[in-house]
Parts: sequence; C-alpha cells; structure tokens
Amino acid sequence: MCGGDPMAGNNNSLAILFGSQTGNAEELAENTKKIADKAGLEAQVFDMDGFNVNDLAKHKRILVITSTWGEGEMPDNAEDLWGAVCDTSPSLSGVNYSVCAIGDTSYDEFCQAGIDWDNKLHELGATRTTDIQLCDVDFEPEWQSWVDKAVPAMAALQIVVEAAEEAPAEEPVVEEVKVEKATGKSEWSAKNPYMTEITENYILNGEGSRKETRHIVFALGDSGMDYKVGDALGVIAENPPHIVDELIEVQGWDKDLAVSTHAGNRTLYEALKKDYEVHMANKKFVKSLAEKVVSSGMKINMSMVSRTRNNSSWHASEDESAPPTLRPSVPSADPEAQVEAITADTKSIEDYLWTRDYIDIMREFDVKYTAEEFLEIADRLKPRLYSIASSHDAHPGFVELTVGIVRFSYNGRARGGLCTQYMADEINTSGAPIGVFMSPTKSFVLPEDKDTDIIMLGPGTGIAPFRAFMEQRVHDGGSGKNWLFFGDQSSKTEFYYKETIEEWIDNGDLYRFTTAWSRDQEEKIYVQHRLKEHGAEVWEWFERGAYFYICGDKQYMAKDVHRALIEIAMEHGDMSEDDATHFIEKTMMKEQKRYLRDVY
Repeated sequence: MCGGDPMAGNNNSLAILFGSQTGNAEELAENTKKIADKAGLEAQVFDMDGFNVNDLAKHKRILVITSTWGEGEMPDNAEDLWGAVCDTSPSLSGVNYSVCAIGDTSYDEFCQAGIDWDNKLHELGATRTTDIQLCDVDFEPEWQSWVDKAVPAMAALQIVVEAAEEAPAEEPVVEEVKVEKATGKSEWSAKNPYMTEITENYILNGEGSRKETRHIVFALGDSGMDYKVGDALGVIAENPPHIVDELIEVQGWDKDLAVSTHAGNRTLYEALKKDYEVHMANKKFVKSLAEKVVSSGMKINMSMVSRTRNNSSWHASEDESAPPTLRPSVPSADPEAQVEAITADTKSIEDYLWTRDYIDIMREFDVKYTAEEFLEIADRLKPRLYSIASSHDAHPGFVELTVGIVRFSYNGRARGGLCTQYMADEINTSGAPIGVFMSPTKSFVLPEDKDTDIIMLGPGTGIAPFRAFMEQRVHDGGSGKNWLFFGDQSSKTEFYYKETIEEWIDNGDLYRFTTAWSRDQEEKIYVQHRLKEHGAEVWEWFERGAYFYICGDKQYMAKDVHRALIEIAMEHGDMSEDDATHFIEKTMMKEQKRYLRDVY
C-alpha cells in the first residue's frame, strides 16, 4: 500500500501493456480491459511502442501481455521499451504487476519475452501479484485462467491516491494509446478463418530449376477483409492424407474412433488430419520414449580403472572416470540405452529429430501408444504466416503469395512442408475450401511520405513483400525512388516476376535493380556482396533519408546484410565500428525506424 492521506481515496487505475507481433497479445489486452472494467478498475490499454519508460513507475497496477518473436526475442513493438528499461533500470518500488506470456512449446525459447519481463519487473522492485502465465499456441484457455486470477488480485489492492494526485484536474501525464482495429480483424482469425479458395497456383521457376516456387492467389470474396502492403496472410493447413493413413496403420488405431480435442468431438482421422501437427515429431514425444521402450537385457556397464599408453599412464578417480582423450562410447544396440543417449540433452534430441517424423520413430523403437496418449503429446496444428506479395489496390478482392514449396525424401518416404504442400497439392485450384486470415504488421510499412526513397533487399521468396511495395508505390504515385536488390541461384531458373520487373524499369517506377545470381559464375555472389559493391551510393541514399527494408532468411542472409550495412557506414560514413553499429542498430533501426526487417 502506498503512503499518503488515508482519506484521499482509492486509485483504481490499471495499465495493460501489450507486446504483439501478429495481433494476438493486442486482442487479449483489449479483452482483459473489458474484464477489468467490470471488476471496478479503470483500465487503459497501452501499446508498448511509444510508451515512455519514465511512466512505468507512475502506474501502480500493471498487467503485461506479450508474445515472443523469433528466437526468444521481443516482438517489434516492445523492443524500444524493453531496451529503455534495461538501459535506465527505473525503480519500480510500489508497482504491482503480473505477466501473461504467449509462446509456442515447439520452440526452445518458449515464452521467453514474457519471462524476461516478469524477471525484470521483479528485479526493479515491483511486486508480483500473481505468477506469470505461460500460454501455448492455443492461448485462450490459459489466458482465461490467468485473467481470472490477475484481475481480482489487482482489484483487491488498496492504492491510496496521493494528495498531489487530487489537485484540480490537469491533462494526465500518461496518455492512453488508442488501439486501432484492422478491418475484419475481430471477425476472421486463426480460430475463425475465412473459408475461401485458391484461384491461381502456378510455378515461377524456369525449366531445370531444383526449386519449386509458386505464385498463389486467394479470393477474398464476401469476407470484407482488407490488408496493407507489409501484412502477412495466415493460412490454415491440414496434414497430408498419406501421413495420417500411415500413422493410423503403424499404431493399429481405429480411424473412426470418437475422440475429444481442443476443436471439439471428432473421429480420430479428422483429429489427426486437422487438429494436430503429425508431419514431424516433437521433443515431448521423444522424451516419452523412456516410458515406452523396454531394455533388451543386453545392456553392459564397464568402467576403466587405469590405462598406460605411449609411456604415459592414467588412473581413475572420483573426479575423472575416463581418460580425458578417450572419445565417448557409441550407444549399444539396446533400445533403452539408445533412448537414454538421444534424450541426454536438448541438442541430442534436436539432432535426432532432424527430418524424422512420428512414423520413423515408432518403427525404429517398435512402440505403441493409445490414440488418447498420442493426442496428449502431439502439438496442436498452427497456422502458417506468409508475407503478402500483392497490393489490395492493385488486386482488389484478392490476396497473393510467393511460396517456396518444401519437398524432400527420408527413409524412402516423401516429406515436405506442411502448408506449402497442402496449398500446392491437396488444394491447388480444385475449388476446395481453405481457411485464411489477415495478420497485420505495425512496423514493416512504407514511409508515410510518398516522396521518400526506399531500398528493398529480398532474395528468393523474400521478394514477396517488395512486389507488393512496388505495386503500392506505382498506385500511389509520388517521387520517391525505388531500388530493389534481388537474387537466387540462377537468372535462368529463379528470375521471379521478370516481366513485371522489366515493365517497372521501362516505366521508370523502379529506379535501380541489382541482382545477385549465386550459381551463374564460378564464384558465388550473394545480395550482401552486391550491397557492399554499391556501398557509396547506398550511403548517399541513407544520408538523404532513404528507408532500408530486408526480407528473407534470418539465420544467415539477414546477419550478413546487417554486417554489410555496418561496414558501409564505416567505409563511406567515416565512422568507427562502434559508431557505425550505433547508427545502424540504434539510430536507423530504433530511433528513426527506417531500417525495417521481415526475417524468418
């Protein structure tokens, strides 16, 4: 309880802060506000983007709802506030808080952003009123459990209004950030997708390509859905029929067995086809093998007491049970020993799971599960998000994607990407229904000023949002110049949208087009190499206020491009490495928000 005049009254305010990448946390924040208002609290919803770190301590009740992005990172709209909190370490004594974290248990850094907020607020002196809630992909039941505890706990707090707070009303120091709802957002979502059809589905690659990249068009029909360039489309896929059939056969299940799932009552076949991820195995399943696999009785334990080799000797001790140069033994043929080795640590499990699915593992260890046991272990099916490759102004009533179809073979069985194969093979242009929804972006957007220059870098399917950007820039007019960096393996087989790009160039819409074909010459050339080759001109554009966009591979390409930008700032901006890093990562990315990324 805060100090002050006890007659001053009770402060009922509640701040609800959300960190959201795809809109889920934002939606939960709004729903939390409705519940808090009914409990007698005066709740306000705040977007973390733009929230002043100095205002945190002014709120005595705070609820944080945040997703986690990438490898345990903050969502885009939370990065600035998180950075400011870490940099300034404000005292939060007297602040009461609780955190609801949204994540995905299939990732190692499950709910890491929420965990980081929970730990940081506690570290800064705030009081945790209820424990953090970790929510999986199907987050609503877990969120409901949290909000049922967190809101009453906040309402029960007696926060005394300080005398200074009762002075004649002035404009509040902290202003509520109004949350704008995207068109159709409340109606169509991952849990309530719009059922539509694919109207176009064709391969973009030239003859002889080792890749399969498709242009896929969805009709929006009477959905009322709108979108802006930079947004993503969520697609609801189903598991391949042959995988479901084979899984049922291997386990000897009855496909017509009635089961209850998070989606309701279904037959087992329907549940495996539509509700769970069965095309690849998860870590929980591998760990469960320890309870299923029985030893063959051939397990032999050996210990070494001493060794003499090349005039050197070694003797066992409590601290060292084997010579330091002796390589670990390979697991025996005993199944129990094999499982023990596989589940020794997270890395071992990940290595084992690489390309394996449930059927592979079930056959390898000859294990049986009841249908109910398996459904408890399997991950719920998640929607897939794809960067939209079209402008709604250029293609009214439709939304278009550029999709790389994933196919491979392992153990003599055909495998592939769940959603990409579903769109390419099972749905195609058959007219069969497929569920979609919009996932708006808050950060990956065009400059408001149409006269601002932009540089776009998107190799491979990373070209998708930049096709949309170009369509929008052509539609909107404006004098801003457009420079596109694009690349892939070969100009002969991977020059996606060639005719359209040439038309933009001929019409003067695309000021500069720079390509990097990695396999068209002996030396491999990638987009980051082209970027540095044009470093002087890139730097001139930056000095004129140009925006820089990147889309594509996060693990390698985006890191190489990021380093190239720092080196360009060093070479052409005459900066030290520290100053160049600060300019790229802080000034352009955080403060000016003109270095924007859509990486995965």
